Amino acid sequence: MNRMKASYLASLIDYPDAQRFSHILIDDIVIDSRDAAVHTMFVALKGMNTDGHHFIRDAVARGTSLILASLEHREEVEAVILGREAKALFVTSPLRALQQMAQAHMDRYPSVTRVGITGSCGKTTTKEMVSSILSLDGPAAKNPGNFNSEIGVALSAFNVNDQTRYGVFEMGIDHIGEMSTMVQIIRPDVSLITNIGLSHVGKLGAVAMTAKEKGRIFHRDVKQAFMAESSRWAREISQKQRVKISPYGLANSPNVRDITSMGLDGWRFTYRGVPVNLRAIGRHNLSDALAAIAVGESLGIEPRMITEGLSRFIPVDGRSKVSYGSVTLIEDWYNSSPDSTRSILECIDTLALRGKTRIVLGSMKEMGVYSQQAHEAVSRRLVHSKNASIYLYGNEMKDAFDYLKRHRGPENLFITEEYDRLQEQILGDTKKGDLVLLKGSRAMQMERLVPAIHTIR
Repeated sequence: MNRMKASYLASLIDYPDAQRFSHILIDDIVIDSRDAAVHTMFVALKGMNTDGHHFIRDAVARGTSLILASLEHREEVEAVILGREAKALFVTSPLRALQQMAQAHMDRYPSVTRVGITGSCGKTTTKEMVSSILSLDGPAAKNPGNFNSEIGVALSAFNVNDQTRYGVFEMGIDHIGEMSTMVQIIRPDVSLITNIGLSHVGKLGAVAMTAKEKGRIFHRDVKQAFMAESSRWAREISQKQRVKISPYGLANSPNVRDITSMGLDGWRFTYRGVPVNLRAIGRHNLSDALAAIAVGESLGIEPRMITEGLSRFIPVDGRSKVSYGSVTLIEDWYNSSPDSTRSILECIDTLALRGKTRIVLGSMKEMGVYSQQAHEAVSRRLVHSKNASIYLYGNEMKDAFDYLKRHRGPENLFITEEYDRLQEQILGDTKKGDLVLLKGSRAMQMERLVPAIHTIR
């Protein structure tokens, strides 16, 4: 985010007498008071479990320059900032005001080509691949990390500035209406759905509702729409949104040839005769690369930029990232679903390894009524991993454990709901030369095992 005047931010929502804030400079917009500092705007958002207004005093103590707060809290906020350098903007809804600011800011840059990416899994990786390609053709803004919610996308919009040529935005949803809000802010020229599965189905209620909501990324003004060629939802979404959807995948990538799996080193293939070394394991990541190629081609990106962009791609932490040491780690701990778990397990089964394979899986959250079905689906796939030791963590994994015990046997099978027991078992079993997969929903915090495993010598 480039430095901007607070008066500019205020003007984006037609705030009265916005120019009186012109002396305040803003370098960043934050929603966590711990990130507040001089030249930041702290947005006091009300969530399910907490209210940002309770942390305004902390934000001010850390030096925040501007506060976006609710009119309901005006009296208490004014008492906090009395005699301080900080100023406040009071609005009916801080969240809606932030989103209106973001939309108005994006409207100032109509020449920026916007790419919107959603899906049940693979969003972040695809975003990073697309951004890696497009940034070679011109300055590209994108979501930092996975700021992909209706809040994160609004914050990410301010990364667009006078120099930006492309905006690449990951757009995730976990409730009805969220996609429509993000589309209103970004208005993607190119929209892409990686896949539709059970992720967040617990909140959305059904996979059909997930498809319906994600399908809204194909708004009426979208210029190009993409979905995986294998998607069973493409026809329905196309009819519902009244948009032509172009398929991407191996069958629709005639310029991608000579595909060779390099195991833990990713993939090697040629694009228009030029070799590409893709440092991303598993067929799911190859599919994401084909999606990125489709987007690049639709925007007229030169082939050499597409190949270079993919070769430059570096896996994101926690998303099928391979880290080497005495023990080889596949860090896939950022999130989990039946589809993404099946894909990484298929990848592991193809590897030729000297040591033992240890599969550590945490519960898949937000599955709702599909939880038992989802965990049993994973266990059916695990039956084929006959040479691996399997460690299950979390209450929801009991169904998977029971299934595996019946169909695979109790050998090399462990389950616990206690993190300390899980870590103790892993550290006791794992030896130098082994391969360990860490995968689970975000709530399971599987990354806690990473530093512990790295102590194995």
